Amino acid sequence: MKSTDMWLNVTPMTGLSQKTEIAATLHLPDEIPENDLQLIFAIHGGGYRRLYWHPPFADESYSFARWFTGHGKAVLAIDMLGMGESSKPEPESLLSSAIIAAAHADALAQVIAKLDRPVSVTGLGHSMGGMMIIAQATAHSVFDRVAVLGWANEPMVLGDTDVASLQGDFIPSGYLPTPRKPMRQLFYWPDVPLELIESDEAHASTTPATLGRDALTPGIVHEAAARIAVPVLVVQSEIDTSPAPEKEPAYYSASLAAELQIVKDAAHCQNFAGTRSKHWGDLNDWIDRTS
Repeated sequence: MKSTDMWLNVTPMTGLSQKTEIAATLHLPDEIPENDLQLIFAIHGGGYRRLYWHPPFADESYSFARWFTGHGKAVLAIDMLGMGESSKPEPESLLSSAIIAAAHADALAQVIAKLDRPVSVTGLGHSMGGMMIIAQATAHSVFDRVAVLGWANEPMVLGDTDVASLQGDFIPSGYLPTPRKPMRQLFYWPDVPLELIESDEAHASTTPATLGRDALTPGIVHEAAARIAVPVLVVQSEIDTSPAPEKEPAYYSASLAAELQIVKDAAHCQNFAGTRSKHWGDLNDWIDRTS
């Protein structure tokens, strides 16, 4: 795997008066296929950063990026605007989901231009990133397929954490820490080593209050989901955010094909589960089948 870090200037697309950059890492297979390159555009969830797809604190078997590049696909992982190493505009209240989606779309377009070859793009978002991949898919149509991991259009359940309490915790604006320890039962299946959990938590990012409020607003992307016309894959784990996973595909009513996969013996953060390789294999098969 060949990995390149980059900082992509998206200021013109955001319309903000301050320089705005998206931090990204492009992971390429050692041997680039001669035909169209399969590119997975991967967005992490709330409280995370792009390291979720290639964690430096875990052995290589936990790397989503290494697994998929090993199967001939490229992975472009970004830090969402306002998170990780991406710019954090001040005041945070300048941000909106629309501006963030536009910044992400511009970053993707710049990398596709740098690749200078035909690509087939899978837009993939985990958790809050699922919300943002839905928003981006309808406002900036470049995806050939969309995978929504761990995001629920049904009223969300968050383990032992009360959604109303989380809503009350959000201050009007700012970059906020995510309460990670109360989320452990939702995030990690019991087989995930405590050392790995603690390392994952130590690499947490703050999250823009804008995105936090949106993610806790019921129905926030229902209209957007209903306008996605490409194949959609919904992925939920045995322990996850949707109280009724079987109802999730129906929200993508314009899709050419909306499917559901349930990851067995896994919680919300599928990349850390003991069954992660089976999950990645099923996701890979779906990409190949819809290409």
